[in-house]
Amino acid sequence: MIQGIIFDLGNTLMYFTGDWGRTNADGVERMCNYLAERGYPVPVSFAENFIQVRESGRRQANDSNVEYTTEQALNDTLAMHNICWIPDAILPHAVARFYDAEDGQWVAYADARATLQELRDRGLKLALLSNAMDHGAVMRMVERGNLTEFFDPLMSSAQLTWRKPDPRAFQPILNAWQVLPNELLMVGDVSSYDIVGAHRSGMCGVLIQDRWDTPVVPHAPIPEAELRPDAVITQLSELPALIDRLNAQVEPHQRND
Repeated sequence: MIQGIIFDLGNTLMYFTGDWGRTNADGVERMCNYLAERGYPVPVSFAENFIQVRESGRRQANDSNVEYTTEQALNDTLAMHNICWIPDAILPHAVARFYDAEDGQWVAYADARATLQELRDRGLKLALLSNAMDHGAVMRMVERGNLTEFFDPLMSSAQLTWRKPDPRAFQPILNAWQVLPNELLMVGDVSSYDIVGAHRSGMCGVLIQDRWDTPVVPHAPIPEAELRPDAVITQLSELPALIDRLNAQVEPHQRND
């Protein structure tokens, strides 16, 4: 029987409505302005270098399954420019200013809240696990989507260090719930993160497809069998019926025991 569901966030529960290039440029400008306003101006080349360092770190994280955070990118870019006099306490606030440009452009899917409400009313445990470079940004996204109340725990790779599909990213949820992995579903939009992570952790993986204009290429060489989801949906609202079907498949076996 299914006891709990772990959800991905981006393109699973919420979607981005902006343009990534313009948003990142706007975010870096806000971050640099914040530093300058507090007496820590940075060189003109800083913005371009920060974007390059952050993107390089993102690729590195994909290869290693160890998250590279936006605050790390800021620290590394400051070191590149030999800037070492900005207090550590300032950096998280500068990162938050970077995300100000992005935060308001994430919107919950129309059926997200109603589906989560129905699943919770059934007594199912619900958690969120997002690959993300900043945990604060994840928290603000979920809050703006009016979804925070449904998740316990609510986690990200920036908080945990490990990224999906590494099983270590899932372990804190298993520890918190004390539920067998085969009684859990992972629901996400990218097979190489969400489905592979579920399978490597002993869970069922449900792919919500048609969230992308073009197919997502796996971030690493992964056997096809690991990428293949146990079930496919196109809308979150299909989940309750899917859970009914999955539970019905195990009930005859239980009756024969």
